[in-house]
Amino acid sequence: MERSISINGLRIRYLEEGKGLSIVLLHGYSFSADTWREISLFDELSKEYRVYSFDMPYGLKSKSDKFDAGNRDEYALFLNDLFMMLNIRYPLLLGASISGEVTLRYLVGGHGAKAGIVVGPVGVKGLTARLEKIVVPLLAIWGERDTISPPGDSKLLATHVKNSEVRIIGGAGHACYLDKPEEFKVTVKDFLKRFAI
Repeated sequence: MERSISINGLRIRYLEEGKGLSIVLLHGYSFSADTWREISLFDELSKEYRVYSFDMPYGLKSKSDKFDAGNRDEYALFLNDLFMMLNIRYPLLLGASISGEVTLRYLVGGHGAKAGIVVGPVGVKGLTARLEKIVVPLLAIWGERDTISPPGDSKLLATHVKNSEVRIIGGAGHACYLDKPEEFKVTVKDFLKRFAI
């Protein structure tokens, strides 16, 4: 179901379906909340979980109001405010590209989450000194041919995040979920099974 909420003077569009443990899907800069529906991830997960997919306040296709953050920590704080308003407590977060960085910033900020999945997150090197603050399980997924966020950055997460693992999807680029959607979905679902209630 498509919904919208007003927060901090911004109208935020989002999709919400299902029941159970909350999963939040966050899109990359060139995409929108609908991207997760286009590859069927949203609909497949909503059979077992309560799934939210937000049009973030940035990006080329987002239908939400936007704001320019001086520091991307501001987007992580915004996300926390949004979750508080919608009573989303300790969600499983999945963020791609810029939203992967926002997810990491949310987690290093100590905001409530059960686990995180980041997909080709940008800006990892800028967070190196703070990554050890992430205490929840973290799955990092990279496309082998990602030229925007180097797969080599995955070593920083593996080294500095205690409870982390990395999956590289062969032959896929930055948006590995579009290049190899079935392999991507299996990887995500296998990780999520650990948190089933």
